[in-house]
Amino acid sequence: MVLAPCNLASADDLVHARYDVRLIGAKVGEMVIASRETATQYSTRARFKTTGAFARLSNASFDISARGRLAQDKFMPQSYREITSEGRHATNVKISYKSGIATEISGQTGDGKAGVDPKKMRGALDPITVVYATLRQQPASKACSIDTNVYDGQRHARLTLTSRKETSQGITCTGYYWRIAGYSSPSRENTKVPISVQYAQVSDQLIAQKITVHTRYGKVTLHRR
Repeated sequence: MVLAPCNLASADDLVHARYDVRLIGAKVGEMVIASRETATQYSTRARFKTTGAFARLSNASFDISARGRLAQDKFMPQSYREITSEGRHATNVKISYKSGIATEISGQTGDGKAGVDPKKMRGALDPITVVYATLRQQPASKACSIDTNVYDGQRHARLTLTSRKETSQGITCTGYYWRIAGYSSPSRENTKVPISVQYAQVSDQLIAQKITVHTRYGKVTLHRR
């Protein structure tokens, strides 16, 4: 069975998650994630756009999707699509995979610097697959176990969410997004961005409620509606 790309408007069997995106406490945008998962395959799509007064200052958006195989909670991307727009910076990328390697990369990455060799990125996840792996509903026993390379056709990063803190309300996982190579600005390479994800626990399942990322612009938080 091959899953069709996610259709946010019509697929009744998709799992939807909606997040308000805030910068230093002020709402700047909204993100919707729609995903479908079977025992052997997954597909996921995320869309973001700035809203309100912030949209007039910085009209930014993205539409990112991926699909692939799933075996014992191991994600193996088969295709990735990314369309982003932020001022003068835009991307339009397609990636196809074979045996865990990005074998076909086409489109505009939005970065003039030579990218990281995809042959060195065997087993790396694309950006939206790693987001889905982090935010999907999951058993409490498997939380805080993300430690993977991330590759977008240009840049190499690593997401590590392995520190775990339990409370009466749920579990918080903390770690870093480590930018490693392929970035146009030398100041961005070899930098670690602190990240935390707060999950509410319902029975033995966890649902991601709040994501916090510390950026150069200030603290960005995603709040599930």
